Amino acid sequence: MRRVLLLAAFVLAVAGCGGREAATPAGPRYTRIEWLGNECFRITSPIGTSILTNPYAAKTDGRSLPASLNSDVVLVTSESPRNNNVNSLTNQPAILRGGVGIGVNNITGIKILGVPIYMNPEVASSLGMNLVYLWTMDGIRYCFAESPVRPLDADQLAQIGRVDVLFMAPQGMGAGVREALIGQLKPRLVIPTGSGARGWSVGEKFMANGSTFLLAREMLPAATATLHF
Repeated sequence: MRRVLLLAAFVLAVAGCGGREAATPAGPRYTRIEWLGNECFRITSPIGTSILTNPYAAKTDGRSLPASLNSDVVLVTSESPRNNNVNSLTNQPAILRGGVGIGVNNITGIKILGVPIYMNPEVASSLGMNLVYLWTMDGIRYCFAESPVRPLDADQLAQIGRVDVLFMAPQGMGAGVREALIGQLKPRLVIPTGSGARGWSVGEKFMANGSTFLLAREMLPAATATLHF
């Protein structure tokens, strides 16, 4: 009886090996990027973790945020009604703003670095401060810079380093500052922000669909490219 059972187990094992299918290669992991107007974006990782930038007050430049808006993290670059309407969210996200946003914060498993830039470099005042945020999501390094008034200094650049995707408001800075910032950070993709946006025109490569597109690391261009609104 024991020999019969051993033989049956052997036959089943051989049959299982013979019928095993080859593993299917995993496809790209897409991050969802939504433009919600002005400088407000929601970036959602493949596992569903979301970061929202600069929620704005209702009727700003004729736009209002969605009625049901939620996110895991909210990043506020400056204390302006254009950027700090955190009460528009229907859930209870972690909020980085002002002094709380400076330095490294680990939220929902994502390390977010906030680097302050002051209108007057000699006066470290919260009234004249903008925060540049850096984080990595699914292997892509994102930087949300809004509109710095000058290029990064050596210390700021050392903290931020090179990035893959740069969000910035070109209409809020001079052409010289814009080009200098791109030259310093060397992003592979620049996403303009601001009130002049009307929707992305990025071609089939970025799977554009109105004001939302999907992005995977494999899709990043080798040289710096800019999305056009």
